[in-house]
Amino acid sequence: MMKKMIFACVICAIFLVGCSSNNEANSDKMSPDQNVQLTLEQYMQAIANKDSVKLTELYGGSYQGFMNLSPETDPDDEQKLFNQYLELIPNISLKEILEQTEVSKDEYKFVITFQHEDGTLFQTQESDIITDKFTYTVKRVDGRLKVMEVPPYQP
Repeated sequence: MMKKMIFACVICAIFLVGCSSNNEANSDKMSPDQNVQLTLEQYMQAIANKDSVKLTELYGGSYQGFMNLSPETDPDDEQKLFNQYLELIPNISLKEILEQTEVSKDEYKFVITFQHEDGTLFQTQESDIITDKFTYTVKRVDGRLKVMEVPPYQP
């Protein structure tokens, strides 16, 4: 009786291991649209968490703006540049993805909104123009999906 029970447990364990989800393996099975949106969502989560390591990994745009804000920082230290930038921006997170457009098989545009920690809509103002919708591009760069825009800055 005990041998049968052990055998049944081993079979169950093998079955469960075979059925468990593996995010890396499942990401290959996702449609390109899902992978692109997941990349954007991970980037937005990194903004909310102020995670410069993850942001540096997912960012594919220019660091020139960062260098202009922190000229004393080594331009090759992308993580430090991102860290200093994150100190300047408010605590915000993704509120909603309003639109997703496929520009090409390797480029997607998203229109999104952000929210403050208290749930209110995040806005920027430049002169008399108030913006609460932000466009982000996700592109395939050297075979990897990258977000091309930085988190919004409001001086």
